[in-house]
Amino acid sequence: MASPTKSSAVRPPPGWPIPWWLLELYRKPAIFLSLVLALPVTIVCVWVSTANEQLWRAQAERHLIVASQLAGRVIQEELAQTRQLERAFASRPDFIGAVRRRDRASLTEDLRLLLQLLPMVDRAVVVDAAGRPLASAANSSRADAAREEGEPVGGANATWEPMRSPVSGVYLRDADSGEKAVGVATPVRDGAEQLGMVQVQYRVDEIARWLTKIRPAREGYLYVVDHQGLLIAHPLQLLPGAPKNVAAWPPVAADVTAEAALVRFTQGRPARPWTAAVVLVDPYGWRVISQQPDASLLRPFRRLVCSFLLVIAALAALLAGLVLRWSSLHRATLHLLAQQARLLKWSERRHLLATLRRAPARRRGTRSGSS
Repeated sequence: MASPTKSSAVRPPPGWPIPWWLLELYRKPAIFLSLVLALPVTIVCVWVSTANEQLWRAQAERHLIVASQLAGRVIQEELAQTRQLERAFASRPDFIGAVRRRDRASLTEDLRLLLQLLPMVDRAVVVDAAGRPLASAANSSRADAAREEGEPVGGANATWEPMRSPVSGVYLRDADSGEKAVGVATPVRDGAEQLGMVQVQYRVDEIARWLTKIRPAREGYLYVVDHQGLLIAHPLQLLPGAPKNVAAWPPVAADVTAEAALVRFTQGRPARPWTAAVVLVDPYGWRVISQQPDASLLRPFRRLVCSFLLVIAALAALLAGLVLRWSSLHRATLHLLAQQARLLKWSERRHLLATLRRAPARRRGTRSGSS
């Protein structure tokens, strides 16, 4: 009769509740513990890290949107307050009468009063229906009022649409100084007749000053673009000159129809992924954009993950030491059990041999007794 093979000798009988392959792995402690402990823990850690990274990214993107919305609200409130004061001046009967009479002295005094109520405004101008200047005034702390008197509305390079665009885009107001400005205009009407228009001008550095306290995050920044894709305010806009056209920038070129939108793009050399939040400033068509590189956006999360990985590595090292100790004890136990099994087999064999030796003597004694 053929002796059973090794695999069939260790294979458990049918109906055994523990899988045979698990018993085989149990004899190899390192592989057994890797499959039972290390592999599930690794899978859970990877899943938790991925899920938390997505949550962290969503929260950081929400912060970008909030920063853009806050900046857009500041701009809307400032421009709305300016237009409200302009309408209040333009609807006064004495102001309307001064425009009709073309009273330069009276209009200049009214404009100076308007500048006192709007200290952040750089200049104020009144023009007639044909666009000819009637009077002008400049903030005494910013420019010389006498020098600015009689300047055409919006500057020589402005594209002005007083009825459809109460707030202009950015334009080069003075080619010599390179000053850029944004105008806010309100028509002066006497009943249904439009007599002219009153306009105030903000320098772009003043608009940028509105947003200095709003920072998206570390390495992120915020900028404003008008409806023509010209840069109004930017943290790196230091040099004077003609407005910069940034219509090709991905956040500016993106088709944004909702109140706020997220745009992901690459920028710089070498190219780095960025995330931008774009908010429309209605009804002027401006865009407020806050953007941040993805590396900076996820850096706090990755630092947190690295700290957890260090803790896990320390625990894994401790567990590895315990596993190695348990493995050595396990091997010693298996070795002892194997020795006991061999001793038991040897003892059974000796007992069997002794029994076989005594059997002939007993048979001889039985024969002699019977004879």
